[in-house]
Parts: sequence; structure tokens; C-alpha cells
Amino acid sequence: MGKFKKKKKVIAGLALSTVLLGSVSAYAAKDGAFGSTLVGRQPNGTVMTASNHLLTPAGKTVEFPGNPMSVAVNPNGKTAVALDGGGKGGTGLNIVDLTSGKLIGTNVDIGLPNAWGLAYSPDGKTLYATGLNNNWQAVITTMSVADNGTPTVTSTLSLPNASVGGDINPLDMAFGPDGKTLLVALNRDNSLGVVDLQSGKLTTKIPVGNAPASVMVNGNTAYVTNQGGRKANSGDFTLDSSGTQVVVDPKLGTTTTGTVSVVDLTTNTVTKTIPVGVQPQRMTLSGKYLFVTNTNSDTVSVIDTQTNDVVQTINIKPYPNAPLGSEPNAVKMINGNQLVVSLGQDNALAVYDWNGPNKEPRLKGLVPTGSFPVDMAIDPINNQLIVSNMNGVGALGPDGTVNLGGDTRTGHQVYAQVGSISMIPFSSNKNLEKQTDQDLAKWTDQDLENRQDKDFEIWTDQDLSKWTDQVYSDNNWFGLKDQNAEPRNNKKPVAMPERIGEPSTIKHVFYIIKENRTYDQELGDLGKGNGDPTLTQFGQTVTPNAHQLANTFPLLDNLYTPGVHSAEGHPWVTQATDTDYSEKIADGGDNRSYWDDTMTNAPTGNIWTNAVGHHVTTENFGETAKIFSGPEPFGNWTSWYNDYLILSGQKQGSLHVPVGDYQSRSVYFPVMDSIMYKPYPNNSLAIPDVYRAQLFVDRFNEHVKNNDLPQFTTMYLPDDHTAGTSKSVPTPQAMVADNDQAVGKIVDAISHSPYWKDSAIFITEDDTQTGVDHVDGHREPAFVISPWVKKGITDSHYWTTNNMIRSMEQILGLQPMNQNDAAADPMSEIFTDKPDFTPYNLVPNQIPLNWMNGQPAPQAATVAATPAAAPAAVPATTTAAKQMQNDWDSWSEQHKDDFGQNSKIDTNTNEMNHATWYATKGYDKPYPGEDKVLTPDEVEKQPASHK
Repeated sequence: MGKFKKKKKVIAGLALSTVLLGSVSAYAAKDGAFGSTLVGRQPNGTVMTASNHLLTPAGKTVEFPGNPMSVAVNPNGKTAVALDGGGKGGTGLNIVDLTSGKLIGTNVDIGLPNAWGLAYSPDGKTLYATGLNNNWQAVITTMSVADNGTPTVTSTLSLPNASVGGDINPLDMAFGPDGKTLLVALNRDNSLGVVDLQSGKLTTKIPVGNAPASVMVNGNTAYVTNQGGRKANSGDFTLDSSGTQVVVDPKLGTTTTGTVSVVDLTTNTVTKTIPVGVQPQRMTLSGKYLFVTNTNSDTVSVIDTQTNDVVQTINIKPYPNAPLGSEPNAVKMINGNQLVVSLGQDNALAVYDWNGPNKEPRLKGLVPTGSFPVDMAIDPINNQLIVSNMNGVGALGPDGTVNLGGDTRTGHQVYAQVGSISMIPFSSNKNLEKQTDQDLAKWTDQDLENRQDKDFEIWTDQDLSKWTDQVYSDNNWFGLKDQNAEPRNNKKPVAMPERIGEPSTIKHVFYIIKENRTYDQELGDLGKGNGDPTLTQFGQTVTPNAHQLANTFPLLDNLYTPGVHSAEGHPWVTQATDTDYSEKIADGGDNRSYWDDTMTNAPTGNIWTNAVGHHVTTENFGETAKIFSGPEPFGNWTSWYNDYLILSGQKQGSLHVPVGDYQSRSVYFPVMDSIMYKPYPNNSLAIPDVYRAQLFVDRFNEHVKNNDLPQFTTMYLPDDHTAGTSKSVPTPQAMVADNDQAVGKIVDAISHSPYWKDSAIFITEDDTQTGVDHVDGHREPAFVISPWVKKGITDSHYWTTNNMIRSMEQILGLQPMNQNDAAADPMSEIFTDKPDFTPYNLVPNQIPLNWMNGQPAPQAATVAATPAAAPAAVPATTTAAKQMQNDWDSWSEQHKDDFGQNSKIDTNTNEMNHATWYATKGYDKPYPGEDKVLTPDEVEKQPASHK
């Protein structure tokens, strides 16, 4: 190796070690790191995401509808296939020509609307996939592969239900040592399945650890990663994950163990359980060493397969002193010593020199990818790395055309997901290509350290330096040292401190979380800002307070919430991140629990555990509450609405449930029970939000009287979710109006109190899945309300809920939880140090809150609406429309129990979205992206109806 190469390595090392000491312009800018960028494709070809990331992937990008969970390269080197998880924009296989990079098959139907794992036979003539078939039965599908790479389904093997009941959830696969068996991780059964390929039968289930995910075979031994970790021991604190009790932290509710099961395939028994990091995922084998990615620990465990011990743990730090949050989830070794790890949340690959377990690997650089890489495959014939980007370029699919009486508009939805693969060429050492894993397994650790070809680079240092800078820029990592600098002494209090820990004039922060609406759905008719009134479903007549708040306080018309639905929406808006586990559940393929699952909780905690950990007094109203129960009969929506009228003094009588008889409990977040106001309801959509608001106001007035208001308050107001068109609940318009009144009452109460002078209220949706928006399906009607914000302005700079969380942390003196909020800019520009203490006055509702489904539309009160304001209701007039309305009313009646005492938020989401659209736009107006009005049965058959 010459001097030139040594010099290049020094340059690369300096770039990595000093990059945080460079320009701080991104932090110093007053308009946020990403300016006024709109989410979506930019003129220069980059893509702005809804989670504070730009995408500038290396290599060639191939896009297709859906969310690819897995990728595999045909051994013949001609094609690769990416398997869509299903339910969000696409389904089936996408086939790519490895030479040209062109798609030769898109969404090829293989009968798996929900899918996960892929495996080619050694000769490339047979392809296997795991998932659920069209009857939602767990199967392994076998396909013959033509010379051009096109698969044809030849058979399917139906798998039994899991031991805990329900779908067995088959994930990754590997061939047995003789090639005559297929090993599959049976995730919900906590077992490794053995399939005899000749008979096509599941012959054995070998018990392993909790939630097995991936399989790797080495000789007669199989290694299985167990995402849920080890079996619980006596005395362990456990919580449920899809029917299995897993070991968790009793404060955070996060899993604390991860294991690899060592399976002897000659006896089909587990011979050893190896502790590794938390929530291990995919693996790779190089020589005698097995490399395991641990998504919740940001580590890679290196296992010596001769001793089956962990001999090295590689800490994933994409930049110096990085907090947790990279979420490594797949790994490959190229040329014997270049270790490549996919970092899901960083939209990047980390490249390490690895020279045996006795030497600390050197981070050579980072490679940008598409959004959320989850799998990798090596193409040794064409010398390229194929990366499967599960979230690809985000919700940029084409299915947003809306025709409203001949007036056509484009409306984007969060479900219009476009995934991608990155094809990244690399340089190959032909000598090492000839070395098999068996050959490398004979090498000693000294051989690994001393071999002559150890410095062979798959990418040059110049390329890695350029790509690393790109990853830093795309993730807003430049200037992090200054952005997260230590607080200075003797600083004068300001509304938004420049550094966390410096004093703020704001002492009390309220965080209100709502459900599912897009910006255009509510504020498209505002008359200012970037709105499209033709997409407005709940305009000024329905949401007068949202409109008044948007006109009074900063109008934020370029703010996004990253989640697609509640399973990842609530984590994003409370944790400023989402786990690899949650992302894969949300994007199909993994069919475990929904959001009532302890394994979805991030290891870095959430905003309230952050507050409690920093001794910031905290109270929670409803967020995370799973159970709301008491001694009396629950009643119905009308019962709770009457209680609200009594509590608010509008009616005389006795409460059907005295306040406090019913109590809320969190279950999956143990710390919440200590800070939860327990009389406040859970997510039940059978309880009006004005009832919730009244309980909050009464509790708030107690705090005013006692002068003991907590510094941080979280609150859940879910009823803008709506509950269909069953006659037992109000119309969708009335439920959104109820939510709007609740928000107005809360802001009115706070602003007329002594605490208004030092308060700020942040309001967000958890996700935006139930509507369309002309900018992006993730754009939401969010608010920041305070005497300390600039009134009457329109702020169009790019923000996400990560910026909202960072702003609350900045005010309260809370350190960032993870990489996402550490890199997010506080929303400084909308704050002012010249407060306006004018209180906010509630705007009365314009339609009755108790307008029940099946009742005639009320005459809305006269309002000063914009000319484009949407009407409160669109009655069915034609015979066909009336029949369609009857069909959807019947569907809602059949599913009304889903929205009762313990509502199943986001159950039947796709059907609910259709029902709400028709009820607000008319039963003769096709749902966005569809060319006709559909019956419930027709919508039920769509893949999106099963996630």
C-alpha cells in the first residue's frame, strides 16, 4: 500500500472526526434548517420527507409503489426482487434488471397482500416468500423463476395458527444445510419452523426465544434472532407483546433483552441462547463470525460460531457521541473486511473496516440511501450492493386524484407510499471473491489482522467523504455541537432559549394530541396560507375555533407529522422517533400487535419520561390510557354528553357516572399511571371531547386555586377521528365539531387564567391518515398558542412534530431523547419576546354537537365563512347515492362496537376513511384515487383494509 492511500485515509478520518466542528449556519439560520421546503420531490431531484430528512441516495434508485420489506438477488446475477409488505400503495414483487437497473415487473401479484421474507434456491430457479394470502392465512409461497426473472406461483403451504392464537406471522427464511429443508422464523409462535421441500409440509416447530425474526445457517447450526429477547424468569417485570409476555423496563415499558438461539439441526434442539443487544434483527456470516444487528441498542454483536460467544460489540455512532436512534437493522460483509450496516432512521449505510474482533473497527464513512433501509443483498456478478428502502421516497404515489362535480384536484394521502431500492456499485477484490465462508472460517484472528488485502476499499475515501457530508446535510447534523451546547450562566429569560437549560419566560407547556386530519381537510378553506378548499371536509362551519386560532396565532401551513397511522403516529409525536419494529408493523409484512404492544416503545423513552427524568412536574390526560373502567354501566355517547351538559352547568340532573368512578390505566407505559389524571377517559370514541375538556378545565381550575399547576401537561382529544355513520354516534361533522369545541374551551380557560402569562400550548394530530392534502398526505393542522408567539403571521417554513418536541424540550430544559430531536431546530422564529396577553375567546359551535347519524342535517348558524367554505353536510339525492348511503350506514352499524368503551383506534381504517369521505363529500363522489364510489364489500377487498 502506497503513501497516497495512507494520505487518503487520514483525510477521511479527519472529515469524520471534525465534521461537527464546522459551519453552524444550519443552526444559526432563523428560518430552520430546511427553509420553506415543501415535502416531496425537489427541483434538484432530492426528496424532502415528513420526518426532518432530505433524501439524496447514492447509486441508482429504482422506485415502485409500496414498502419493500426484503430484497434478494438471483444467483444467476440477472435480476433482483423486492417484496412489498402490502397495504400501502403496492403489493407483490418488484423485479429489477441488475444490468440496466430497469423495472421489468411492478407489483407482480403472487397472492400475498401482506408479505415479509424472501429466499432463492441456490440455482435461482425457485423463489420462496412468506406472508398472508388473499384469505389472510399465513403461508409460504413457492414460485418457479423464468430465465427473465419472472416468477410464477406453483404452490402455497398453509401454516397453522400460532400457539397464542391467530396468525403465526412467518418472517425471514433460510435453507437447511442439505438444501432439502426451509427454515422459517415463526414470529408469533416463538419457534423456528422446518419445512420439508419435497413433501411441502411443515414437519417441525423448534421452540426458540420471543418473537424470532431472522435465520442464518452455518453448517448444521441455525442461528435465530429473537426480537422479544429471552423467556421471562420469575421476578421479571413483563408486559404483553402480541400474546407473549416479554421482559421490559418497569419505568419505560421498553424491552430490555435480545437473544440469538443456537439450533442444532441434527437434533432440532436449542443448544445455547446467546444474549445480544435489544431487539436483534437481520444477520450476516463472514468466515467463522456472525454479525447481528441490534435495532434498539444501536449495536452490532459479533459472535464466534466456534464458541458461540459474543466476542465483540460494535457501537453504531454515525457521528461522535451520537445518542441512540440509528436503528441498525441489516448487515453485510464485502471483500472480507468491509462491514456495511444499514441505519434505518438515518437513511444511510455505515461502512467499517473490520479486521477481527481484537481490533476496534474504524468507521470509514456513511452512504446515503432512500428512506428507512431495511435489507441488503450483494450482487457479486455485477459488483453492486442492493439496498431495500422500506419507505423509499415517502407518500408520493399517484393515487390522489379527486373529481368533485367535474372539478379535478390532486390530493396526496399517507397511504400512497413509494418504496425504492438503491443499486450502489462497489469495487471488488477478485482474490477475496474466491474465498468462501468455509475458507475464511479457517483464518485465525491474527490472519484477519495481518492479511495483505485488508486495506482493499469497496468505495474510495473521496466517495465516502462526499457521501458522509451528504448524510450529515440530509439529517441536519452539521452544527450539532453548537445546537446542543451547554447552557450559559446569567442569561436573561427569553421565550425560546438559544440553548437548552437557559431560562425561558414560558414556565408551563401544554401538549394536545388529536387524531388523523390533514391540513386541507380543516384549513383548506381558510382564505390564506397554502390551502385547497376543494379538499376541505371540515371547514369553518365545522371547525370555527381551528379557523380562529389559525387567524389569531401563527398559521403553520408547512408542518408535518411523520406517522402513517396510530401504530407509528403516537410514537412519533411523543418519542420523536419510531422503532424499527413499529415501522415494519405499520408498513405491512409483520402482522403482530398494533400499537398496544410494549415492543413498539422506543428505548430512548418519550416526552413525559424525559420530563419526569429531569424533575419537571408532569400531568397526563388520557394519552396512552388503554383502559377506562368503573362500576356503573358504561352507557353510550348520549349518556356522556348529558354528563358534560350537567358538569358544565347547562343542564340539571345526576351524572350517569360520577367523576372518578371510572378510572384510566396505561398498561404499556408504567410511568404514566403515576402522572395520569385517572378520571379522564382513554381513547373511547363513545365519549365526547367536550366532556374531556370539561374535566380538564375543572382540574385546571383546581391547580389555579392551589397554585400548583405542573410544568408540563399532555392531553389526548381523539374524537376528530370520527366513528362512522352508525346511528348510535354523532355524524363525522359533529364529532369533528365536538373536538374543535374542546380545543377552544381549553385554550379559552388557560388564556383567561393567571397562568396565561407564562404558558404555551402545542397542538398536533397523531397522524393524517384519514384525509387528502394537495401538498403531502402528512401535512397537518398544527398550532402553537401563547402570548409569546407572533400573532397573525403565516409561517410557511418547514417543520415537523420533531421540531415541536424540540421546542418544548428547549423551553422546559429537557435534553434531547434521541438523534431526531437532537438534530431538530426549535421553532424559534415564531416566538417573540414582546408578549401579547390578550386572551382567546371560545367560538361557539355552528352545528349541534349531538347531531346524530340518521338525523336530518341541521341549519348551520350564520358564520363569516370564506366564499369557498365547505358546507356542513352533503345529503344523498339520487337513488344510487341513497342506496350507497344505506350500505355504508349498515357497515357502520355492524362495526359500532369498535368505537365503544375501549375503542380500537384505527380498526377498519380504510373502510372508515371511505365512510367519512362519503358522509362529508357526498355518496356520489369517489374516494381520492378511485374512479367510482365503492360499496363496503368492495373496500373490504382492498389490501389497505387489512392493515
